[in-house]
Amino acid sequence: MARIKLQDVHKHYGRGAAAFHALRGVSLEMYSGEFVALLGPSGSGKTSLLRAVAGLETIDSGSIELADDVVAAPGRHVLPERRNVGVVFQGHALWPHMTVFENVLFPLRESGLNEAQARPRVMEALAQVELQALAGRTPGELSGGQKQRVALARAMVANPRVILFDEPLASLDVELRRDMMRHIDQLRRPDSSMIYITHNQEEALALADRVAVLFDGCIAQIDTPVRLCREPQTERVARFVGAGNLLPARRAGTAHNGCSQVALGQYHFSARDTSTGVSETLQLCLGPTAFALVGPDAPGLTVRVEHVFFQGSSYAVDAVLQGALAVSLSLVLPFETQPRRGDLLRLQVRDAWVMPGPPGSA
Repeated sequence: MARIKLQDVHKHYGRGAAAFHALRGVSLEMYSGEFVALLGPSGSGKTSLLRAVAGLETIDSGSIELADDVVAAPGRHVLPERRNVGVVFQGHALWPHMTVFENVLFPLRESGLNEAQARPRVMEALAQVELQALAGRTPGELSGGQKQRVALARAMVANPRVILFDEPLASLDVELRRDMMRHIDQLRRPDSSMIYITHNQEEALALADRVAVLFDGCIAQIDTPVRLCREPQTERVARFVGAGNLLPARRAGTAHNGCSQVALGQYHFSARDTSTGVSETLQLCLGPTAFALVGPDAPGLTVRVEHVFFQGSSYAVDAVLQGALAVSLSLVLPFETQPRRGDLLRLQVRDAWVMPGPPGSA
């Protein structure tokens, strides 16, 4: 049974010719226990969608259902406090004059429980984020990561049917961000769905069961993280997620068992292909790790290294394909290759995806 259902949701800000169409017919179904990340650039509609689900924004048309309750539709807007939704904000939104315990207690007190009744649940929530020893402190005595864990405990304590995350890790450094990702992952429950908005691909791909990519108020693709990276449905998704390289190629054989023989110049190889088209020209998507370094005389592609960025255990490389098709490529090469600027490298393709639709389609 769907826990969250959005049907053709539209949202405008402003009126008349100057109105901004933030959500353009968004439809989405989520199931109990599912974790969906909303990924997109600034202005894509992520925050508007989250605020609409939370009840912090009214919608212009369409409908939103939470556990089969219609909470938003034309002429109907259920207030945020009546939706049983928990929200974790980027800026923590903790009350500075309250202790950690009192901040986490607040939603339970609002639901009618007194402190004696609520104390076990508050302490359990704090234990889940490893902060029970700091229950008596105020937010001003906590680090940024500790504040965000308090916000997480507060969002979870009332057992909400939906938990919404509004870029919760954006202000944290790399080490704290990874630690918070572990806490969020550990707190997943089969009876509570999660919507997580972010512009950080690492967070979205690591945490979510499915990722919805938004552009201009529309969902361009929603899929599992693996399929989103390996099988993007449009060029815009391919370029945005996983730094996919797009190359024009030609078909060198008919599709068989989900693969086709394709050619880049004189180099022939196999590519995953679920398209139904028979056009000789096609567009390939190749991820940064889709290449293997081979000897100079082996069949393959020759690239010139333009920039090298050491990543600790690998190298991120900007390169240009040599020959008639001078296309820029983003590569990730193993540590032992130790590429240098100006090097000519010979590469073979070990994984490629034939983009659906004609080359140049959005």
